[in-house]
Amino acid sequence: MNKPTAFFIPPGKIRCYITGKLRKETPEEHVRQRIARSLVEEYGYPKEDIGIERRETCIVMGRAKKYADLIVFAHGKEHKQENAIIVCETKREDVKPTDRENGVNQLKSYLAACVNARFGLWVGSELQVWEKVVEEGEVRFEEAADLPAFGIKEPPRLTFKDLIPAHEGLRDIFKRCHNYIYGNQGLPKDQAFHELLKLIFCKVHDERETHKELIFSITNEERRSTLGQRRLRERIDQLFEEVKQKYRYIFAKDEKIRLENRVLAYIVAELQRYSLLRTDADVKGAAYEEIVGANLRGDRGEFFTPRNVCRMAVEMVFATYPKERWLHLKVLDPACGTGGFLIATMNLLKGIINEQEQDRWGLGDRARHEAERRLKEICDSNLFGIDLNPMLVRAAQMNLVMHGDGSSNVFQANSLLPPGEWPNEPPNNVRDKIQLGSFDIVFTNPPFGSRIPIDDPHVLDQFELARFEATQLRSSMPPEQLFIERCWQFLKPGGRLAIVLPDSILSNPGLAFIRRWIFKRCRVIASIDLPSETFEPFTGTKTSILILQKKSEGQMKLEEASGRIEDYQVFMAIPEAVGHDRRGQPVYLRTPEGEIIWQEETVAVVTRAPMGLTVLEPKKELRPIIDDDLPQVSELFKRWVRERNLMGWFNAD
Repeated sequence: MNKPTAFFIPPGKIRCYITGKLRKETPEEHVRQRIARSLVEEYGYPKEDIGIERRETCIVMGRAKKYADLIVFAHGKEHKQENAIIVCETKREDVKPTDRENGVNQLKSYLAACVNARFGLWVGSELQVWEKVVEEGEVRFEEAADLPAFGIKEPPRLTFKDLIPAHEGLRDIFKRCHNYIYGNQGLPKDQAFHELLKLIFCKVHDERETHKELIFSITNEERRSTLGQRRLRERIDQLFEEVKQKYRYIFAKDEKIRLENRVLAYIVAELQRYSLLRTDADVKGAAYEEIVGANLRGDRGEFFTPRNVCRMAVEMVFATYPKERWLHLKVLDPACGTGGFLIATMNLLKGIINEQEQDRWGLGDRARHEAERRLKEICDSNLFGIDLNPMLVRAAQMNLVMHGDGSSNVFQANSLLPPGEWPNEPPNNVRDKIQLGSFDIVFTNPPFGSRIPIDDPHVLDQFELARFEATQLRSSMPPEQLFIERCWQFLKPGGRLAIVLPDSILSNPGLAFIRRWIFKRCRVIASIDLPSETFEPFTGTKTSILILQKKSEGQMKLEEASGRIEDYQVFMAIPEAVGHDRRGQPVYLRTPEGEIIWQEETVAVVTRAPMGLTVLEPKKELRPIIDDDLPQVSELFKRWVRERNLMGWFNAD
């Protein structure tokens, strides 16, 4: 197998998607490059028809010369002003359409000066498409829903086959949609998020259920007319009624979409051309978690677990089970937040199921449909989540819906309360669905902090840790300490726990009693000392992931009788890089001179070809290499298990 070719990009530079040249890295340039990629991969315009150099984007306006950010020229024509058909202006996300110098009026003046340009795209705090209409010598500008794809004069109502997966820009799309609702509907940020959530549910449901023209779609004519926006409203309202019927455990009967027609039209226009079902899990997860984190992060020590941490923990725990058992393991996260560990588990299972169905049916729709059906069936049976925050419960349910399901098993409850006090009214019937001692695996990142102590003696009294090596019941304990025992209680004998804990539990002399309790009740499989940047920019608390196995009653009695704990090996790792810095920005591998290292990779990309058709084709792409040690930790752990023949030891009765 040939090693990928490495390329080096100096600090402060970015490689141009259209020309391959190096450009100065600025926020505006990143936006411009994303739009350039979108024009090629999402709309099908050939790179050779897109002008990005100043000599190509010069627009003469009387005696003045201005420079557009991107221009699409008529196919095969010279890059001259008279051949421009689409003009694009790309701004930082804090620039508003009403900005005097850089707003939409700037784009309109460029369109007016380009005699054959019909459409314009403006991207800043919003994304706006404008169509230039010329009638009887008069020029006017009409707001449009979308640009036409290459070879098509008018964007049609879409069908499923017209949709393409979203790329990394989905994060910006979700952010623009949320900010548009917040800025134009007058709702608080958390309520704006919930309105967006309803529409994402509608979008996913439409992709799954509609077989002809999609309901979640708007034409340019509908976008610009009051009557068209009303027709869209009727379609979306009906779609939401279907969503409420299907997801009764998420939405109340009387819930409505509380958006004005013009706001609704904007959101549909932004989202309509993408398939959320076919979008890569990492892209979807990053976009969704960012918008959730910006709106729903609470004040109870909630810091969402990065996806690479979730993936590492899931891969390590599953590696301790024979592969033939993976699809039958029952998994719980009792402090699930947005569902990161559950999504990582689902993605692992999805890979296994896809392999099986492709072996059975070959590549094609039959294999895909069977894999989707089986994934939903398995997740609905085996994946469970609990969270105290009702808003995060709904966010986790949506996350699971987008990735394949299991959403009906996410419940709102306080996991630390006595199980008899958990809610049991459908659809939040926690007591019926979740019992102690019934799970093979528990993953969790519990809320941390002495600021949110558990001091109710009735709650503390159910935990051995609250009395362990003490003369009386402790008066209060931080929640993360009690979560260790509660997770242990959820497990079957021999079950595995992966838990994120503050390093104080592993090193503080005053907490040695917790460590002794862990050694008495569990085997320690692994301890991963996470980098201090792991949960930045939200908290710099030093944390580790502890992977434990619950001892059986027989094992504990045998050790108690012998007066000593069985000796065994423990896997330990101290990764130095976690893929981002203290500000939460990505960190890439660099040469000693500071140049970013890029790799040329061949990837399967769904793009829009001429005449609007979507195609799956291999493409060579340059991608920077994230500086992240966690995948290596996972691989080293798997090798450790294999080389020491530990599988039988982990799974012995």
